[in-house]
Amino acid sequence: MSLNHKTGKSSDSGPLIGSILPDVPTECKVVGTLTETELTMPRVVLFVSMHCVHCIDLLPHIEQMTKKYTSCSFVLFSTGDEEDHKSMIDYFRWDFPVYSLDQSDMEAHYSVTYLPFMILTDESGKVITKGVVYNFEEFDRIMKDNIYNPSA
Repeated sequence: MSLNHKTGKSSDSGPLIGSILPDVPTECKVVGTLTETELTMPRVVLFVSMHCVHCIDLLPHIEQMTKKYTSCSFVLFSTGDEEDHKSMIDYFRWDFPVYSLDQSDMEAHYSVTYLPFMILTDESGKVITKGVVYNFEEFDRIMKDNIYNPSA
């Protein structure tokens, strides 16, 4: 089951624009870390479920996202377990952290009710933009529509 079937609009999902993104819940298991430099960069936070076809389809697009937006750090929240995450990191050669988080916790901690979902924060953790993304093109459109310049 995916959170894609919640009532309301997908634009209502996620924290409010301008709010500070909450810290990672302490109970989250993580594979990987951010470097000191990445901690001070704008951050793309992606949310996926291992039970959502659209989410699984998004995974191969993440490499293109990270290659184009090198001035951002990336973090992935997934409903998978540690073994799933190690396999994904190895397969896709990701160099960013992947956190385990249940769908109910995605909603409770981050107000994310639609998946796959992305949040972009500035260097201070303030939410700049957010939205449902199914592929690189949609992700890129959201980034460009919000005047985020990857070469800046």
